[in-house]
Amino acid sequence: MDEGDPGNGPGDDETHRAPLRNEVSGQVDGPVIQAASIGSVNIGAPPPSPVRVPRQLPAIPRGFVNRVSELALLDSVLHEGPAVAVISGMKGVGKSAVSHQWAHRARERFSDGQLYVDFNALRQHGGAEISGVLAGFLRALGVHESWIPAELAERAGMFRSLTADLRLLVLADNVEHAAEVTPLCPASAGSAVVVTSHRQLGELLVAGARPVRLAPLEAEQGVSLLARMLGDDRVAAEPQWAGELVRLCGGLPIALRVAGARLAQRPAWTIARLVGELTDAEQRLDRLTSEGRARVEAVFQSAYEGLPETAARLYRLLGAIPVADFGLGTVRAVLAHQPEEALDLLLDANLVEEAEEGRYRFHDLVRLHAARCGQRQEPAREREAALRRVAEWYVGQVAAADAAMGRRLRLADHGARLSAVGQPFGTRGEAVEWLEAERTNVLAVVRAAAAREWDDLVWQVAEALWPLHHDRGHYADWLEVNRLGVEAALRLGALAVEARMRNQLARAHVELGAYEQADEELRRAWQAALDSGERRMEAVVLESFGRAALAQGEPGRAVERFAAALAIHQEAGNQRGVGLQSYHIGLANNREGRYGEALAAFERAQSLLPSHDSAGQGRIQLGMSEAHRALGDHARAVRSAETAAALLGEGDAPVRELQAWELLAELADDAGDRERAKAHLGRAVAICLATGNVPKADALRARLAAIG
Repeated sequence: MDEGDPGNGPGDDETHRAPLRNEVSGQVDGPVIQAASIGSVNIGAPPPSPVRVPRQLPAIPRGFVNRVSELALLDSVLHEGPAVAVISGMKGVGKSAVSHQWAHRARERFSDGQLYVDFNALRQHGGAEISGVLAGFLRALGVHESWIPAELAERAGMFRSLTADLRLLVLADNVEHAAEVTPLCPASAGSAVVVTSHRQLGELLVAGARPVRLAPLEAEQGVSLLARMLGDDRVAAEPQWAGELVRLCGGLPIALRVAGARLAQRPAWTIARLVGELTDAEQRLDRLTSEGRARVEAVFQSAYEGLPETAARLYRLLGAIPVADFGLGTVRAVLAHQPEEALDLLLDANLVEEAEEGRYRFHDLVRLHAARCGQRQEPAREREAALRRVAEWYVGQVAAADAAMGRRLRLADHGARLSAVGQPFGTRGEAVEWLEAERTNVLAVVRAAAAREWDDLVWQVAEALWPLHHDRGHYADWLEVNRLGVEAALRLGALAVEARMRNQLARAHVELGAYEQADEELRRAWQAALDSGERRMEAVVLESFGRAALAQGEPGRAVERFAAALAIHQEAGNQRGVGLQSYHIGLANNREGRYGEALAAFERAQSLLPSHDSAGQGRIQLGMSEAHRALGDHARAVRSAETAAALLGEGDAPVRELQAWELLAELADDAGDRERAKAHLGRAVAICLATGNVPKADALRARLAAIG
């Protein structure tokens, strides 16, 4: 943790609490547990917590009709697992609707949960960050953030281990490549994977997946969909024209829904009138790829031309915003006048759909049409201004989320923005949840801002995203956003900002074990920090040098770096910075076998960091216990480890809490107390199960069995 890291102490995800006194005075004999607040300390092993059951299926599609044979085929293909079905067909044909409908009908078969990913929302430069998808699945299954490994292969292995005996459904929408799916497939006999794609994904089929090809609706099916929207009598009065409307829509459900909505809004219109309008509109539209495509676009054009101007303008401007989905905040940034009313009109026209409560999106084909309307009718400056307003809105929201994460060094001054947005996030958890939900949208906005050289927005978002990246390890995002931040800083000639961006970029490389890249970025960050004259940034970069050295097994060099950072914080009177570097020095001295010096550093950190920071104080106690044990002071080692276990449990730091219980088991074994060692290992097993680390739990069970 550094002055640029989230939280208040040496932990990664501490929360704020009211200050409490945490002192021991006078003569004390026997064990002492010093903690902020402990309801109970359970030395035994409580029953294991069940794995979390995710329920991630999207809403049941509205107006779903027919597709009886396709649903029956899915039932047959996925009757026994593990099985993979690939639903393929052209865009707009209803692949997602069929998969969602089947998934809801079959959900009771998958009692251990349903996982969902939409690759359209995750698409990055023609690919998707599969590692991030796996991390999200692991979190949904109850794996604590601290257990999720950095590497894709390790995440895939953990996912397979965790789901080996589960009855699980994985639904993957809008897949482009087979490689996006294979790491997401559970191996259990009770599981199934349903994939939708406009490609046939031959590699999956060769590997045993079963194809379910979806054709456009036949005339009878399309007419049935229209009858559901308009009423049987209205369709029965013009059966020939209803069939022609289906033909003009290419049998695509998305086009038929838009056309049906247009007629539903105009009860006096005949179906023949709309058919005539679509035929005329077809002549006015450019043909994109085929006559069928032009006809479908004509349906959207007809619906668009029926909108009031306010709704039409929102439609045009939203087409210029590069986000996968959006909420009211984005809509209000795009359109100041009556945004909610305009959005309702787009929903009524089926030009926008509600993905979930409060979240909206375009169908891919409709988005293309909206963008074309904007390019034809909206001046470029207006489209750019709308995008700039959306980008500014996102900067304010991300800054507010960052502020909810706790105290740390920030170069950006978001005072005015935070005053404008108020306090949208009451807790750290709410902030992280929002950032997770908006992560791909934020990345898209940063890319758009970088392309336009809106450099202040780029680096400020990159800086504010640090807690999310640091805590959640979205490494592809982490690397890309901070590279864009470096480029923005270089264009601005802002040396302190360059140091910040390169430092954050380097820390991602350290996490991924790419030490050469980390050292290169830190070298450049150090030079930029020196040239800027910003001493705080010098301290931040020095700490990262120390963290990199520690990760590479060079504790002596790490101590030198941490000590240099400490001196800068001391010079500035920054008590928190001094405390953090003292803790890091203690860790490095422990690694180097200088246990007396480590204890002195830990005691200094303990006195300087807030007593109410349970996770931070718990980490300090854990380091002290390791030092006491190495020095042969068994009683103090036990007291410190017990205190660490209590504090780390309260501070939601399961990796370190597990280390504390394992250390307590080893200390009990040192003393020949097998029963206590077994109890401590049982507690460690319970922590692993409660936080989803099944492989570690199995290893600990093996140790328990060996004790007897």
